[in-house]
Amino acid sequence: MLRQIEFWEDRDRQMGADLETSIILGDEAEEHAAMLSPHVHQPYFGSLKVRVAGREQVLYVGKHAFRDVKGPHSVVSWDSEVGSLFYQEALTWTPRRGSAGTIRRRRQLDVAHKQLLRVTDLYDDEHGGDTGGREEVLLRRLEEGSTAGMRDVVETLQPEQNEAMRFPAGTPVIIQGAAGSGKTTIGFHRLSWMTNAERGRHQARPEACMVLMPNRVLASYAARILPELDLHSVNVTTPEHWAVGLLGLEKLEVTDRTLTLLLTDRDNTRRALAWRRAKLLGDARMLDVVRTHLWTRFTAALRGQGLKESVELRGREGLTLTLTDADLYTILSDTFARDPLEGYRAGFRALLEAEALSRLHVPDDEEAGVLKQLSAPVTTLLGRIFASTTPVTETRRLLASPEALAVSGLLQEREIQLLQADPLGGIPTPRRAHADVTELPLMLAMQAFMGGIGRAVGRELEVFDHVVLDEAQDYSPLLYALLARATRPGHITALGDLNQGMHGYKGPSSWEAVQAQLPGAQVLTLSRTYRSTRQITELGARIAATYNRAAHVQGVDRDGDPIQRYVAPAGPDGELPLLARAVKDAQKAGHSNIAIVTRRAIDADRLAEALREHDTDAQPITTQEHRYTGGLVILPVSLAKGLEFSAAIVASANAETYDDSTEYERRLLYVSASRALHWLGLVSVDELHPLIQ
Repeated sequence: MLRQIEFWEDRDRQMGADLETSIILGDEAEEHAAMLSPHVHQPYFGSLKVRVAGREQVLYVGKHAFRDVKGPHSVVSWDSEVGSLFYQEALTWTPRRGSAGTIRRRRQLDVAHKQLLRVTDLYDDEHGGDTGGREEVLLRRLEEGSTAGMRDVVETLQPEQNEAMRFPAGTPVIIQGAAGSGKTTIGFHRLSWMTNAERGRHQARPEACMVLMPNRVLASYAARILPELDLHSVNVTTPEHWAVGLLGLEKLEVTDRTLTLLLTDRDNTRRALAWRRAKLLGDARMLDVVRTHLWTRFTAALRGQGLKESVELRGREGLTLTLTDADLYTILSDTFARDPLEGYRAGFRALLEAEALSRLHVPDDEEAGVLKQLSAPVTTLLGRIFASTTPVTETRRLLASPEALAVSGLLQEREIQLLQADPLGGIPTPRRAHADVTELPLMLAMQAFMGGIGRAVGRELEVFDHVVLDEAQDYSPLLYALLARATRPGHITALGDLNQGMHGYKGPSSWEAVQAQLPGAQVLTLSRTYRSTRQITELGARIAATYNRAAHVQGVDRDGDPIQRYVAPAGPDGELPLLARAVKDAQKAGHSNIAIVTRRAIDADRLAEALREHDTDAQPITTQEHRYTGGLVILPVSLAKGLEFSAAIVASANAETYDDSTEYERRLLYVSASRALHWLGLVSVDELHPLIQ
């Protein structure tokens, strides 16, 4: 590999027929060298002894393919079809071309800094077949502490994870998995697999892909895995950030007043009303409610409108283009029928210009000149029909009008009344321009029809090559419908766990609601969870079973420390001494990446300051602007979701904080208690929550 890199970096050898060709060849060679260089220290992690057509050979599997042009020392990449044989349980395969083959041995090779550290046979037909080595390697990896970023699992992909990751390209996939099942990591690896040239017409370009994550803290944490998977230019963002960017309103402040109400208001009637209204705002039917509203508005605006313009063409005199309001109505009808990606205004203009060129019989070489003559009057006409307004104001105009909501006939009277209700009236709003997350999908729908939706490439819009949605149970059916519109057919991967639906007021009630928006989508279930010890996994399963009778979580049989419970009578300092003691116990157990999880952000801020009086310095993560960089942190459960820590401590783990009579509160408790890899502490004054006593 070093010899190949030296060859590529030798500019004198990269000679073409002329200087420009030589420069291009040299640049390409340097790019190849730069891509290969990081893998020199760990060129492979596995090997396969295979028998094909009576001949045995050994194949090496690594993170990066390498072909030795001067010898036999080649490596196949993990995301190739051959690389897949390393993870499968099957022992035979039939390639598209060539002879069938049999696997004689699978072997894990731990290599670091150009040193072979350990050899573990996973399967060896000469020594009884399956050796149990795969589980051994997995347990060894799981014993490692957490890091400040998501880790890749290329070396330890389990067969069920590998199958989900390699589900046929071009099919929408919904991967359901419990906390710690590796679904987020699998989503990133599937994206990397999609960029492999072996995907053919389904191959995705990294720069044309997007990953949506529920908050920027998790997005920053997860994005650190991308360079290891050669995904350097993928856009990892949140739905809110993507939406306001598409709306051209980057300074718009986005709030989640429904979440604030759910976390702070004890009035269950008001909470239920806010929940139902938010669910309705994200209902997929709202896409057609918006479409019908715009049709009514635009058809009303073009009544009495027309276009009459003189046009000059070489060798022809007295040409006049005349379009009546009936002609414009036909063009608008065709625009709505075509449903263009770039939106109705741009689509209407394109059809109008095509109609003008057709009526005037304009030769090809004069089309540009005619369109230039018509540009100003057409722009004026479009301004009258598509009156200057923004998706934000148009959305609010729609929601404020019961008559406009009723036009489509899709909403029942009680649903229209629900949309008119204001259960969030007691929750403060920012002084500056703002929008609520529950309104954003509706505003995005308005933008999709008015100005287009997709991936911005300069001034043009294109569909995404592939989109991955993490925490997919928290995205509304309406958002799924919009993403299906903005992405190549069949190129959406959704990763979620219906048991962790903290933002269920935005999300679907079932995966069937998502499948209705993604034709042909398949639901795959990851049956095992790998994150936590047996003790932590069993506790989480007990909580989840109270609101999902079908929940069955099978953990890796990895024994760990008993769950630590800290309970004491109420004192002047409350639970602070207990939290400080729990932190010190976790540190004594050898853990450095530790999280104290609170129910609300305000609790995290308050406790972070108060704990300093108890010789405990926990860095607060209370907004999406904060980043997790390791060490001891304190953060609310809403921002902890998706992160993992060597040790976690649940603050105020009692029924007063997590109301046992409310399903939503038990979901919060489940997420809080499932963040730890190795060590979990539960802290409460007086007594713990009944589910975790």
